[in-house]
Amino acid sequence: MQKSKTRSEILRRLSEGDPVFTRKEYSDVVTMFWDTVEACPDQLALVEGGRSLSYAQFGAAVAGLAARISQIVPPSGRVAICIPNSIEANVAIYAALSAGAEISTANAEYTPRELGALFEIAPPGLVLAGERNSNVAGEAADNAHAQLITVGEGGIAIEQLLDTQPTRPEVKITGESPCIIMFTGGSTGTPKGVQRSHRSEMSIIKAMHTAWPTRDQEEVWLNVAPISHVWGTHMGCFNPVYGRSPLIIVPRFQPDLVARLMEEHRVSVFSGGPAAIYQGLLAAPDTDLSALWLCPGGGSVFSRQTLSSWEAKTGLPILEAFGMTEGGPLTAQPLDGTHQYGTTGLPLPGIEVAIAALDGSGKRLPANENGEILIRGERVIDRYMGLPPVAEDGWLPTGDIGFTTPDGFLAVVDRKKDMLIVAGFNVYPSEIEEVLSLLPEVSDAAVVSVADDRKGEVPIAFVATGPDSGMTEEVLLSHCAERLTSYKIPQAVVVLDELPKTPARKPDKRRLGEMAKQFMQKRKGSK
Repeated sequence: MQKSKTRSEILRRLSEGDPVFTRKEYSDVVTMFWDTVEACPDQLALVEGGRSLSYAQFGAAVAGLAARISQIVPPSGRVAICIPNSIEANVAIYAALSAGAEISTANAEYTPRELGALFEIAPPGLVLAGERNSNVAGEAADNAHAQLITVGEGGIAIEQLLDTQPTRPEVKITGESPCIIMFTGGSTGTPKGVQRSHRSEMSIIKAMHTAWPTRDQEEVWLNVAPISHVWGTHMGCFNPVYGRSPLIIVPRFQPDLVARLMEEHRVSVFSGGPAAIYQGLLAAPDTDLSALWLCPGGGSVFSRQTLSSWEAKTGLPILEAFGMTEGGPLTAQPLDGTHQYGTTGLPLPGIEVAIAALDGSGKRLPANENGEILIRGERVIDRYMGLPPVAEDGWLPTGDIGFTTPDGFLAVVDRKKDMLIVAGFNVYPSEIEEVLSLLPEVSDAAVVSVADDRKGEVPIAFVATGPDSGMTEEVLLSHCAERLTSYKIPQAVVVLDELPKTPARKPDKRRLGEMAKQFMQKRKGSK
């Protein structure tokens, strides 16, 4: 089929060392951005709905906003970015970095409580928010004694900045300058900060290009992941600029819309991500995807059916990868057709992977034996912000269980902790349980997961309220909605007089898992 021929031609060019795949070396993200603006000012940069910016306009907006930021935050100060996927979010990130600031990224759907937890770890001097979430972000900014700027309607509109000269601000930035803080729950659910210098961040950008090489100025990217997520930050902000390419921005994942945009804009690089995204597109109306040649995947387990169905539909494989906020991309499926479904590929250059016994002995296991996945490499952190080291001899425990094949491919089979992955996002039962327990009527709470065709898995909560409490599922879900972002809200809350317990008097999550499956099957059958 034509798609396969196109892909074969691209892979041939790559194997023959076509210079279109090479990239300049940059010590910092800011130099990368402004070099792209200077090199291709007339190139289309950002497209969102009926709006678009060329790279020259992108540079003008960044320079104009950077000047406003510099009036509030000095170089090496900290700016929190809390803006949903949009032109505004991309401008805000590069503007803050160009002003010499260190940025932190936060989900624009977070509540004041959730933002407050992040701001305690990394106190910002300035918070940049979107028009839709400015009130929530403003409350969190006030609590953190930080200033707020709304980027977009009701604040500094992009259109107001386009008369600015697209010139890099005169701020000294080196590879060792602070660049970005991203947050992860690690293995406990408590937010932790991962702090990177510009040099470290550039190593991740380059690693993603190594995993999925793209053609300079020849691609069209489309991203669906939130720009606050490590995947979205790179696929939806940094790497398209690294490739001097247009980026099609989608505020929220809507399968029919994404499929239409992929056809309309001749998208060649689809950021993809977790299985739920690809499953949604498989159910969307057929569109012309013949320009597509690169489909990375990660963040959840892919079924063989999803992988084979996508390849049958498009003629292209989903190239799975394994990565973490703590280390960026770690393994990836090869591009040359030797990918192995059911694994996440081979370690990328500079990354070592080992499998350790689950008994805590640290013993390294041979191929085909399950154990905890350990990682080591220059871009793998050894500690979280403000916390003691977590790596031993450079080896960071991932909390994931997996094995390596005899030829070195890594397979991820389970998670060591109770963490859920809901549509690619980490969700921790302990956080939901804590929120439910804030209600005085709730004497006990436990959260388990059930499989979901679209999201991979979803949380189901069980609460004990005692007889005659009057608590209902509707009240409990409303309580969660006020304190949790949407993907953390339980799919259902089951009210019991008492939770089943283990002999140690802990909630029996195995039994609750069985009850959750039965409950959801019954609910589904009654609809």
